[in-house]
Amino acid sequence: MSGQPFRQVHLDFHTSPHIGDVGADWDPELFARTMVDAHVQSVTLFATCHHGLAYYPTSAVPVHPALQFDLLGEQMRALRAVGIATPVYVTVGWNVSAAERHPEWLQVRLDGTLVRPPATEAPWGNWPTMCVNGGYADELEVVVGELLDRYPLDGFFFDIVRYDPDACACQVCLPELRELAAAAGTTITDPALRRRFHDHVARRWMRRMSTFVRERRPEVGLFYNSRWGMHLADELDAYTHLEVESLPTGGWGYGFFPLWARFGRTLGLPMLGMTGRFALSWADWGGLKHPDALRYDAAQVLAAGGRVSVGDQLPSRGRLEPAVYRVIGEVFAAVEQAEPFVAGARPVPEVAVLVQHPGNYRRGRNAKNDHLDGCARMLLELHHDFDVVTRDTWEPGRYDLVVVPDQGPADDTIEAMLRAHVAQGGALLFSNEALTDASGRFVVGDLAGITRLGRTTTSPDFYRVHDPRLAGRAVQLDFPYTHYRGGVRVAAAPGTEVLATAVPSHFDRTPEHFSSHFITAPLGGPAGEAASSPAITLAGRVAYLHGPVFAVHERFGHVHHRELVGRVIDLVLPTPVVRTDAPSTATVVVHQQGDRQVVHVVNYHAERRPTGHIEALGEPVPLRDVRLTVRGTAARAFTVFGGDELDVHVVGDAVSVVVPRVDVHELVVFEP
Repeated sequence: MSGQPFRQVHLDFHTSPHIGDVGADWDPELFARTMVDAHVQSVTLFATCHHGLAYYPTSAVPVHPALQFDLLGEQMRALRAVGIATPVYVTVGWNVSAAERHPEWLQVRLDGTLVRPPATEAPWGNWPTMCVNGGYADELEVVVGELLDRYPLDGFFFDIVRYDPDACACQVCLPELRELAAAAGTTITDPALRRRFHDHVARRWMRRMSTFVRERRPEVGLFYNSRWGMHLADELDAYTHLEVESLPTGGWGYGFFPLWARFGRTLGLPMLGMTGRFALSWADWGGLKHPDALRYDAAQVLAAGGRVSVGDQLPSRGRLEPAVYRVIGEVFAAVEQAEPFVAGARPVPEVAVLVQHPGNYRRGRNAKNDHLDGCARMLLELHHDFDVVTRDTWEPGRYDLVVVPDQGPADDTIEAMLRAHVAQGGALLFSNEALTDASGRFVVGDLAGITRLGRTTTSPDFYRVHDPRLAGRAVQLDFPYTHYRGGVRVAAAPGTEVLATAVPSHFDRTPEHFSSHFITAPLGGPAGEAASSPAITLAGRVAYLHGPVFAVHERFGHVHHRELVGRVIDLVLPTPVVRTDAPSTATVVVHQQGDRQVVHVVNYHAERRPTGHIEALGEPVPLRDVRLTVRGTAARAFTVFGGDELDVHVVGDAVSVVVPRVDVHELVVFEP
C-alpha cells in the first residue's frame, strides 16, 4: 500500500454564498501547527464545493463572494512548509452554481424532470446533479488546468461521479442513449441499459480527465468518489488509489467498510478508509465522536490493510476547532505508533467470498445485498478474515475456503474455478440457491453429493441438527430451529453426510388459514419424517446449507445461525490461520509483514441508543486474557500498545499466547 500517507484529513468546506465571514480568522501558522500537533500527514483541501464556489482566484467559476484572498493557496503554503501533503478537492456531480448558470448541464430523467431538489426543499443529499457528457466537462477541465498550473498539489479528489438511475436524457445524452438502445435491441426504459450507459459516460469523462492530468503532472494522485461497487474493477485505469468513504454513523453503518474494503484491497491499488469525526454525518458541526469511537474506526481500517482518512469540516471563518484536533491527534498518535507494524504488511485471509454477479452490487445496504452483508458480518464474528472476489479478481491457490452465499445462478467459468479449487484440496461452503445454473441444477452437485429437488414446501421451514459436531451452547441437538425464508429441498447421494434435516411447517400462513400467533408449527410424526430433506450436508471438504442462512443472519442476527456456520467451517477448515477465545464482537485478523506475523485485535462495544439510531461507540469494556493461537512458528511475541512480552507456547504447527488486555485495538507481533 505504498504511495499514500497513513494519517489523512479530508477537510470539507461546502460554504453557502449567504455566509459572509469566510476566512475572517485565518491564521496560517496556527492552521499548520494544529495539523502537525494532531500527527496529520496529508490534508485534502477544497478548490470548489457543492455550492459551486471556488476558494482560489479564478474567472472560470464563481469565487465565494465573501472570500478576500487565495484561501486554497494559503492553506497549501502553510501545510507544505511543515511537510504535509495537499491533495485538492473538486466537486463534480453536485454543483449549485453550475446548475444556476447552465441548467442545460443538469442530468435529466426520462420523464423530462431535472435531477435537482424542488425549490421549496433544502438539498441535503439532493443537490442539483450535473451531467459530464457536455459543456460541463469543458468547464471542469478549465478548473483542473488552472489548479495544475498554479499550485504544487499532490492529487485530486473528484467527488460525486454518478448518475441518477432514471437519467440521463439531456440534449447530449439522449441521442447517444437511443443509439445504444437500438444497437442492443432494447429501449431507453431498460434499467440495465441505462446502468451501462451511465458507466460508459462516467468512465469516458474520468479517462479524459485522468489523461488531461497525467499529461501535465504524471505524479499527481487521482481518485473519483461515489463510484463504489464491484463495477469499480472495470475502471481502475483512471485511478491511482482507492478511498472507501464510510462514516459508520452517517448512513453507512458499521458493516459497510469491513465488507467493501475486503473487495477493494484485491484490486491492486493503495486503499484508504475514510471515516469522520462527526457524531452523525458530514456537517454535523456540533457532533464529535468519543476518541475511542474514532480510534475504533481507524483500527478497522488498519486491520483491513488500509490507510486512515478522517473527515472534518473547516468552519467558515477559517479556524480549526481545537477539540476536533485533540481527538484526531489522539487517534493519529495511535496510528503512528502502529505504522512500523502495518507498513508493507499484507492481510492473509484464508476465506474467499465469491460474488457471481458483481454488476448487481453497488454502494448501499439493501435487501438485495443482505446475503453478502450477512456473510461478511458472520465471518468476521467467527474470526475468519476474507477477501471478496469475483471471477476477475480470483487468485487460484490463495484461499483455503471459498464461501458462496445464498444466491445464484452460476455459469461455466464459476464451475470450472470451483472444480479446480476442490481438486487442489480446497474447501467449499455454499448455501440455498448459490451455484445453481439457469435450470436450477447445482453445477457442483456431484462434489457436494446432493441433487436439487426444488424449493421447500413451506416458508418459513425448520431444521433439526443431528450431528453432535455442530452442537454448542447456541445450537441444541434435535431442536426445530426456524429458517425464516425457507430453503431448498435436496437429495443426498450415498456417502454424503447429512448433519441436519429440514422439516416443513403444517402449512403456509394466510389470513384465512393460520394457527397461533406468528409461525405455524413444524410438521411432526410420520408425516414430518416423510416430508423431511437434508438441511446441512458434508461431502469431503464441501459443505452445503439448505437455506439463505447469510441473509437471515443479516436480517435477524440470531446467534444459532452464526454458531452453526462456524461449526460447519470447523469441519472443512480444521486448521485456520488464527483461533481465539475473543468474543464475536472483536475483529481478529492476521497480517504478514516480512518474516513476522501481526495479529490485529479490534474491540467493539456498542452502547444503548434511542431506537432508530445507529449504535454509538464510546469507551469499550476491555478484553482481558485473550488467547490467540496462530498457525506458524515464533520465538518471540509482544503487544504494541500494551508493551507486554508474551509467553509463547507451541501447539502442534501453531503458537499460542495470552494477551493480558485489549482496549480499543491491540497489535500482537509474532517474530521468528
